[in-house]
Amino acid sequence: MSHEDLTRHYRVDTGKMLDLVINLPDQIEETWRAMKTFKPPAMKGTAPLIVCGMGGSAIGGMLLRDLIQHDARVPIYLESTYALPAFADRSTPVICVSYSGNTAEVLGCFQNALMRKCPTIVVTSGGALADEADLAGVRVIRVPAGMPPRAALGALFTPLLGLVSKWGIYPVADEEIALAIRKSRKIAEKYSLSGDPVDSRALQLAKRIYGKTVFIYGGDGLLRAAAYRWKCQFNENAKSMAFANTFPELGHNEIMGWDCPERLRGDFFLIVLRDAEDHPRVQRGLEAVFRMVEPLASGSVLIESEGDKGRGGRLARLLSCILLGDFTSVYLAVEYGKDPTPIEKIDRIKEELKMEDA
Repeated sequence: MSHEDLTRHYRVDTGKMLDLVINLPDQIEETWRAMKTFKPPAMKGTAPLIVCGMGGSAIGGMLLRDLIQHDARVPIYLESTYALPAFADRSTPVICVSYSGNTAEVLGCFQNALMRKCPTIVVTSGGALADEADLAGVRVIRVPAGMPPRAALGALFTPLLGLVSKWGIYPVADEEIALAIRKSRKIAEKYSLSGDPVDSRALQLAKRIYGKTVFIYGGDGLLRAAAYRWKCQFNENAKSMAFANTFPELGHNEIMGWDCPERLRGDFFLIVLRDAEDHPRVQRGLEAVFRMVEPLASGSVLIESEGDKGRGGRLARLLSCILLGDFTSVYLAVEYGKDPTPIEKIDRIKEELKMEDA
């Protein structure tokens, strides 16, 4: 890409969100290395593992659930409210994830976990959560500060992989991590501005999506949360409307919404994410959905996860879809002339809630 194109990009992307997206493989590598020396409290029994998080701090738990759900020794329960579920007790391990350390919902869950004497670990860059954890003698995995939570995915997701591996819930080999990092670096290089823009699927997809409302569909397996991540990245980075759903559920309701008046769906764009390990019926169902919707939408694309088949390549395939969505959202933001980093309306909501709590 020319110097002029680079200058144009960073004239809009003043927060350099693109650089943070490119940094995802490095985040994973550095955090995995750091997790080698972390010693979690012993896990007893087969109680569900509860992962608490909200917004950009919750996506790691969602990706973990999808990655390990069919092979994990215990179920993963995600919590994004202000308190733990009723079944949580001293046998239930809890991981509280808040990048800032000031997420009200996660702080509520943390305090609830202490009250119920749950074995608890905190993942954060600091804030009130780190202070309260230190005071209570709870172990803290500290991640680098200074990024938007959504851009700290590698730092927030990788500790969860390390913990489930150390606990024997889902052993993760160094080779799996290394393969995922190598694959992710190749993808990041391919989609970055240093490559040929004609060969950048992310840049070309952003141009196709411009001015459209995007619907991202995935299966209910490995890419369930990946579809949701795409939606959130379009919302926060590109400041554009996007919606996500999964098959087979969408085949029982949302598919009928495409019979809406043509003037409404004239700006709808469909993205379907597929993985080699999707259930055969899910694969056929997504193909059927694509065939039905493609003529109704203003544009569509079918995206296959990239990487080796089987469990050993699962993490790499997941990250391949995450990276494509992240890059596309940043390029779409620049196409709209929007700096991807600021999230004024989200900040305003938080400030108003703080005022009410004062």
